[in-house]
Amino acid sequence: MLPMRRYVVMGAAIAGVCFGPLSGCTSNPQESMPEFVGHNQQGVGEPGRLTKAEWATFLSDQKYLHSIARPDVRIRLNLADESQYRFAMSRLKLAGKTPDNSPYLFKALEQRRQDHIAKGYKPGLLPQASNSLVGTADLQEMHLIEEASIGETTPVANDGLGTASTTFPGGAIYTYVDVSYTDASGAALGNLEWSEEFDGGRKLTINSQGNLALTTQRRYRVSSYKVEESAAEGVLDSYIYKEVGLNGGPEVNEAPRLTPPNVLAPLDVAFNDNLISVCLNRTWTQDCDYDLTGNLNSVKLPLQGSISVTSSHVFDSTEIDRFKTNLNGGLAVPEAGHLKLILTNSGGGCDVTDGTTLVAKMAQFWNRVTLSADKKTFSWDLTGTNAAFFDDGCRQVQDDVKLTAFITLPLISAGTTYRSSITLSNDPAAIRPDYVFKKITVTNSCLAAGTEIELAEGKPATIETLKAGDHVTNPFAPSLTVMDTAVGIETTPMVRIRSESGRSLLMTEMHPIQVAARGMVQARELKKGDLVMTRTGPSKLVEVRREAFTGKVYNVKVGTQAEQSTLGADQTAVYANGFLVGDGQIQKKYESIALQPKTGDMLARLPSRWHRDYQLSLQRR
Repeated sequence: MLPMRRYVVMGAAIAGVCFGPLSGCTSNPQESMPEFVGHNQQGVGEPGRLTKAEWATFLSDQKYLHSIARPDVRIRLNLADESQYRFAMSRLKLAGKTPDNSPYLFKALEQRRQDHIAKGYKPGLLPQASNSLVGTADLQEMHLIEEASIGETTPVANDGLGTASTTFPGGAIYTYVDVSYTDASGAALGNLEWSEEFDGGRKLTINSQGNLALTTQRRYRVSSYKVEESAAEGVLDSYIYKEVGLNGGPEVNEAPRLTPPNVLAPLDVAFNDNLISVCLNRTWTQDCDYDLTGNLNSVKLPLQGSISVTSSHVFDSTEIDRFKTNLNGGLAVPEAGHLKLILTNSGGGCDVTDGTTLVAKMAQFWNRVTLSADKKTFSWDLTGTNAAFFDDGCRQVQDDVKLTAFITLPLISAGTTYRSSITLSNDPAAIRPDYVFKKITVTNSCLAAGTEIELAEGKPATIETLKAGDHVTNPFAPSLTVMDTAVGIETTPMVRIRSESGRSLLMTEMHPIQVAARGMVQARELKKGDLVMTRTGPSKLVEVRREAFTGKVYNVKVGTQAEQSTLGADQTAVYANGFLVGDGQIQKKYESIALQPKTGDMLARLPSRWHRDYQLSLQRR
């Protein structure tokens, strides 16, 4: 394969919009509409960057590392161990990273090495305190192999696919991640692909393709190395690898062939709008594919599907039973695959759990796996009360999520065992997953029961009595039609506001309200003294406080397609207790914006220690 470089710079400007006709209204795009300006570059490693001797040492170090680490188990490297340190340096050198073009990156790794030496880490061991990378109730930093395929479901011969992904809650200062596709001995079957991001790290995916015809082996490996600095954790690295293919027994000439997966859930089941809409503490009657309002502790998603084998292989029931027995016994079975939910705008992710624990074990998935009588069809059914639970940290999701299911498929033929896998994902950056979910959104926000909404005829109606087809007052149109309503609960303290004119309103913290000087802002951003727009003009807030609320909360979406065609941005608004507030459509927009990083010069956002690395990265285009 010919070496090449690919570079991508990401940036998309979003302008703020204000209610122009209203008195005292100005726009502050820096505050209300932040911009994603994280700097991302991608490239391809070149084997020629290592001498023949260095390449041999690299393979030896990799073999040594795999002798003390397990497949499918993510680890932190012990940089006090000369072999592990040399492996990391060689991996970076393959990607073209050097102390000259990435000075702080290498300085930080050297400091980490010195810290490990000072802690007395011995060769042959991994830093145990740093390796407790299990599920918790909080959003997690993640580094995973999303795909490790040998093309069992595609007609393309010798087509190996590998994908690595990483995410950090709230984003990272700097992230480097790579992925390579090799045979089990470490011989390259494709390029080492890499990506780095300054002021990003929320969702980073990198792919590598392998030409299986370049080796006589029938076992293959996808591996990934990551270095990341965050404000919370400092500089950390991690390494993970997965192996697929021949798993034991005599070699057979026939490789496994599988049908494409038949996925029955989650699907766009309600409105065929190319969107899988998941409702948390409240449900939209006209826009909700899955209702989670009865589940207070975690995100819960249905998963159902099947896949069949068309070659001479059958699914290995003995290995599947081993998975089930060990998982139900509380033992870790990392080779059993994973189910992960990643917050694509804010960063961070959640593992599937067993419902009663906070450790991701995959037991709930494998307990719902069945085989057909001829062992040719493998099915999973996590629906209804058996739907998949994810960590509590994903509970208050406000926007798009990435769902990735890496399902291990044990196969057997004539005494030869084979480990295949399929990937089900809606990650647009992943390279040809076996199944692509539609876009998935999870949303949350409302007004308290009893809130009065002004109807088109000038009379008030409590929000809980509104229904689709009603007409409400709007300052930019004669009236707007109610298109949808939502009802649910709120577990987070809500925001109570009171204006100098005596009006009062209780709303969830994410609900948008019109502020004269700033446009639409979320309630949690309000402060005493703000001028908010009301039915009679701007009015100063004299009270802003948090208040627990145990009653029902409601929301509306307003405006037919024809009505909205005459409106500007942020104009599907209603009067709630006399305050001008956004409807569910405006709410969703600002929830998404709130999860994106603020605008500003990159060097102003980066710590000075990373300035040189960033500036040099710009010269490598």
